[in-house]
Amino acid sequence: MTGAWAAELFVWLIGLSGLIALAVFPLSRLLQFDSLEYDRNYVWVGYSLEPDEQSNDKK
Repeated sequence: MTGAWAAELFVWLIGLSGLIALAVFPLSRLLQFDSLEYDRNYVWVGYSLEPDEQSNDKK
């Protein structure tokens, strides 16, 4: 009975590791290819000023 329980636990752990890998792999690729240059070209297209050039001064 103990061997069957250990085998079932092993299968569950392998399955859980696989599910975690399915989530972590795309996230790691996203973080690898995400860059400030990409954001400037595609995300901040509608903004005329860079974030560090904007001023909060109201004159």
